[in-house]
Amino acid sequence: MRIISNKTNLFEKGKPTNFGYSLNGAINYNIEDAKVGLFKLKEWDFYQITNHKFSLYAIIGHVSYATSINMTLFEFDGKKSFCVSKLLPFKKVEMDKDPNGNSTICYDDNDYHLEFKKEGLNHFISFRAKDKELGECLAAIRLEARVKDNILVATPFNKKKEFYLNQKNCLMRASGNVVFGENKYSLNDAYGLLDWGRGRLPFKHRWVWGSGSGMVNGKLFGFNIGKFGSDEYATENIFFYDGVSYKLGKVNITFSEEAYMDDWQYMSDDGNFVLTMKPIYDNHTKTKTLWVNNECHQVFGYFNGYIRIGEEKIIIKDFWAFTEFAHNRW
Repeated sequence: MRIISNKTNLFEKGKPTNFGYSLNGAINYNIEDAKVGLFKLKEWDFYQITNHKFSLYAIIGHVSYATSINMTLFEFDGKKSFCVSKLLPFKKVEMDKDPNGNSTICYDDNDYHLEFKKEGLNHFISFRAKDKELGECLAAIRLEARVKDNILVATPFNKKKEFYLNQKNCLMRASGNVVFGENKYSLNDAYGLLDWGRGRLPFKHRWVWGSGSGMVNGKLFGFNIGKFGSDEYATENIFFYDGVSYKLGKVNITFSEEAYMDDWQYMSDDGNFVLTMKPIYDNHTKTKTLWVNNECHQVFGYFNGYIRIGEEKIIIKDFWAFTEFAHNRW
């Protein structure tokens, strides 16, 4: 694995060359120096805020030929779900280039406003929309990062011009409220994450990604695990305990593509991360239109097992988190 600690440009002579991982945001997304073909670049900020009752998504992103703006909430008991979104063909929202720097990303028109703002360790989401069925929809959210390190990974694919630069932030304490018409939800007992993604991806690809944030033994515990593209230079696998980050190498994630509600198994190659997820809810989404054919199973459940720090074995019991499997053509 290649760790990048000093500021390093991802692109040299127009091509992505500096692959590896960083815990301090040292990989510079110098996209202005890149040779990326028309309609090839994909960029998104994806926030997810979750407690034991519901999950909320806030998304601003584009695939060069279209921009997606989205606020979605679903309850795990299946009783209620809401989605207020816009798809903007042949329009792009300007995205930021530094996942750790202060920035503002915003879409605004007469009936829809979604803004992401980063200020130091705080992230703010403001949302306002008029939905034909729900009526007025609003959100004012603050996410406060509780750990300093975040896993930023530059990943190659088979073609030389393809790349994926991605930072995953977990353990972000949430506060605020979201309203969908007459339905109001408090976020004060929830945690948030940020999936900051920039890349030129293969048209057809698959990924596995899992994340969790919460408390174990009265201490903050969170993790990010997954596999997307080549892991020759780096993995995105990491866990946090009591304010300290512990990088993992490869994590074997075992599950059935025919039975997503069966148990999922996780084991790191060093034996320091050994868990089983008992699924409770599968948020299955599928999008098929023109040449786009995307499908994702985001499975939430209770994790049990242990992590190991040195000689200390820490038991994980009924820890709420998720893992998703996606296969896309877009």
